[in-house]
Amino acid sequence: MNRYARWGFALVLLPIAACADKPAPAPIVPSGPPPLAAADSAFIVTAAQGGMAEVQEGQLAQTNARNPRVKSFATKMVSDHTANNDQLKQIAVAKGASVPTGPNDMQTQELSTLQAEKGRKFDHDYIADQIAGHTAMLQAFQTEAASGTDADLKKFASDTIPVIQSHLDMANGIASGHMHKGMHHHKAAS
Repeated sequence: MNRYARWGFALVLLPIAACADKPAPAPIVPSGPPPLAAADSAFIVTAAQGGMAEVQEGQLAQTNARNPRVKSFATKMVSDHTANNDQLKQIAVAKGASVPTGPNDMQTQELSTLQAEKGRKFDHDYIADQIAGHTAMLQAFQTEAASGTDADLKKFASDTIPVIQSHLDMANGIASGHMHKGMHHHKAAS
């Protein structure tokens, strides 16, 4: 190999060797919201599933209920929980969290049971489900408001607690009215 060829070969290798000494570029990390704490993520799932169950049961009650108070309550549940679900979904998406697409298995089973009922039995069972569901949701929202770590979810929970309490009070009022009417009819019959 002649002298010029050796130098030419060395000059070709020089830039390659220089590149090998440079550190690799830092990996590109997608810039997004930091991940939510497990409790905040669990709250999103619980609240979303509960809200979707309320809307589905409310829609069913609008057609299957007999009592006008139950039908009116159901209409309010559909309206209020649809708005609440939309607000929660916006917060969750902004946080990079996933939102469930439907109620949980127990809520789906309750809806299935209610679909087979009509009239007074439906009214009774629907209101009983509403009392149980709103009691559970009230506890979940109170826990998030008190000990959640995400400020937006804590505010959402705090702002929603009075609505849930109002729904629970309305459902209890309807249940008390049913029991009172039932006792009144029983006395009149005897």
